[in-house]
Amino acid sequence: MKRRPGRHRGSSSANGARLDRRTRAARAQGREGRDELLAAALRVFARCGYQQASVDEIAAAAGYSKGALYWHFSGKDALLLALLEERIDAPTREMVALLESAPPERDMSAEASREFARRLSRQRDAVLLEREYWSLAIRDPGLRARYAERQTELRGALARALEARARHLGTPALPMPADDVARIVMSIIGGLAIDELIERGSVRPELLGETLALVYAGLVARAQGPAAS
Repeated sequence: MKRRPGRHRGSSSANGARLDRRTRAARAQGREGRDELLAAALRVFARCGYQQASVDEIAAAAGYSKGALYWHFSGKDALLLALLEERIDAPTREMVALLESAPPERDMSAEASREFARRLSRQRDAVLLEREYWSLAIRDPGLRARYAERQTELRGALARALEARARHLGTPALPMPADDVARIVMSIIGGLAIDELIERGSVRPELLGETLALVYAGLVARAQGPAAS
């Protein structure tokens, strides 16, 4: 049994904030514990579904006490948000940053296909959790507000990257709001992910890149007007 990180690890200050008085070694072990709890939560969420999973089950799967879990996370919803941020959103932001800064000769449609395939092969459980979060948010007002805020932030970043990419390529300005284009791109990615989760192997790895290239070519043709068609 792994050692429970008890309350003696921290104390409260006058304003109620908990102070971390652990040694450097203990802090390092704490980081390891956090990662193990996240990995266990992802396994349990994938196996049972978010709503059916319990904090007790997640702690047991990680080999920690429930108290240890609550040291690192306020509850099941905090585990969910941490997983989405670290396993889905962080890699997405990296791809968006690459799209915004990549030189014109770099084929970003191929990059998108590679990242999509990598995520569905190595982070399949995280993709499944993100899609479950989407379905839960449809009916839960609290989750819906947080999901919408998250999507707005990611969509805004992608929209700015798409505009920057158009400038780098020297193509005409997008003929529709960049935010709308970003919404379309994110919807395509989400839809293909659902197909692949339901029917494994049904989505060719190159399909996303090919689709995005067609969307972009259509936007360019529309921006150039009837003479270009």
